[in-house]
Order: sequence, then structure tokens, then C-alpha cells
Amino acid sequence: MKTLVIGGANFIGPVLIRQLAQSGHEVVVFHRRISPEIQYDQIQGNCNDADDLRRALDAVAPDAILHMVAWSQKQIHVLEQALRGGKIRAVIASSVDVYKAYEVLLGLSDAPVVAAPCDEQAALRDVLYPYRGRIEADFAHDYEKILMEKAAMHSTVLDAVILRLGMVYGRNDPKHRFLEPIQKMRQDTKRIELPKDAAAFRASKCHVEDVAHGIILAMESHATHEIYNLAARQALSEMEWYQRIAGLMHWHGDIVVDETSAAADGMNYAQPLVADTSKIRRQLGYEERLPLDDGLADTIHWELENIA
Repeated sequence: MKTLVIGGANFIGPVLIRQLAQSGHEVVVFHRRISPEIQYDQIQGNCNDADDLRRALDAVAPDAILHMVAWSQKQIHVLEQALRGGKIRAVIASSVDVYKAYEVLLGLSDAPVVAAPCDEQAALRDVLYPYRGRIEADFAHDYEKILMEKAAMHSTVLDAVILRLGMVYGRNDPKHRFLEPIQKMRQDTKRIELPKDAAAFRASKCHVEDVAHGIILAMESHATHEIYNLAARQALSEMEWYQRIAGLMHWHGDIVVDETSAAADGMNYAQPLVADTSKIRRQLGYEERLPLDDGLADTIHWELENIA
């Protein structure tokens, strides 16, 4: 299958491209900057520019599109314009941040805690544009994957499959999700204190290798106009993640829950952000390919390599 990956330069992209090629797919990558690290055909362009995207589609004539950087309805509308009425299979990366639970977690409303886990029919956020005024980044003002998903699912030219990703970690993770405990344990700190609410918080995470595997399964399937949660089967608490990291780093200090302290970031950690992944497992046969400790150990090794 000839596949056009839109936005494949960073983190998930290179892993996805490698797995696609290993599975026998012909891969072309469309992104803003040509990357010397990607050893496959690349086309430089802007996914917000219909002419750029049309040029890539005409050159490649792909059987399917994997859109990794659709964070608003704009990217979907541009893709529709670029297709010029043609129809194509499109697997689009979304996020579990579309759920009402995320709104409660961020403290964007006074809504009560939402029961976990969230399946694909769970309530979505009522508060749109969650990052406006919270993040100093170019994308933050227009970021809204709820509207992106709606545009994709109602498109007459896209046979769309939406994948709502949990928190992705692994090598080259730009968010460095586990850097804080790794740094503390590397410094041989004897005692690490966690606020009670943060220690008990659970969120669905997934290693980048498994995320790429799930995306390819969705692309190769016959599913159309479907939405799937994609994350690990088990959602560990932050305390459990710290304990696993300690074991893998052979750190023998104490991790202590501070019963009198609350996290200082304003988050409502009473709200878990846990996704029910039974649908993708049942319909597409998804299972993790990488044992949890193997993926976490590789992530730790990568972070240690980059700590000055």
C-alpha cells in the first residue's frame, strides 16, 4: 500500500514510518522540513496550504493518508480542498483530551468528576479550545480536536478513522513525561515526596512503538468512519510509575506520599484520564507488542543519555 504520512518528522512519525516500511508499505512523508534522519521519500510543504498538499497528493497518488498533525478543523478542510473531490482512506491522530474528563482534570469547569474509564461514547468536553491562554505556542489558539474529529467524520471525501491517543512516551518524547523522577533518582536523592492527589492520579499512557503499531492496524483494516481509543490496557497511578522507574534504575530511596500537600499546578487530580481500549482490541485485534518494562527501560536510557 502506498501511504502518505502527513507530519512525520518528530517523535511518533519516524517510528511509524519505520514500522510501515518494515510491513512492506511504500511510504512518502509530507512535512514542513526535509529531515536527514528519515531515509524515505519526502516532500516539503505545509499541511495548512491546499496547493502544497495537492502537489504532494498528485505526485504520490497514495492509497491511504496518515494525518499526524490535524489539530483543528482547518487541516481537514484543507485536505478536502487538496483532494479536489477524490475520495481516500485517512487515519487521523486525535487525543483523549477530547473527553469531558479532560475538562474536569484541567479545572476548566465546575463539572463533577467523570467516571472512568471513558469509552468512545463517553461525553466530550463542553469547553472548547482548552489551551487558549494556557500555552504559549502557535497552535494553542486554534487547537480543538473535537471540531477536527467532527469535520473528518462528516467529510464526504474521507473514509476516516480517528484514533484518540493516550499520553505517548518513549524515545524523543518532546514532553519528557518521566524526566522528573529519572533526574531525581539519577542524583541519588534519598527521598521523593509526592502530593497525595498527584500520587493517586491515573492516566492512560502508551509507548510510541505500540502507538505506531495501532495506527498501522487501523490503516490496514476495513474500518471506516470509526473512532478508537489507543492506549495501554492498564493505566498505572503516578506512584506506580515512580515505583517502576525506581526498580529499573536500581534506586533504593523512599517514595513518600505527602498527606498534607496538594499539587501546585491547579489540576484536579481527583479526575482520572483513563481510556477504555476494548473496542480497538476487539475489532482490530490490537495488543501491545512491547512489554511495559522494556519500553520504560528504553525511555529511561534515552533520557539518561541526554541529561548533561
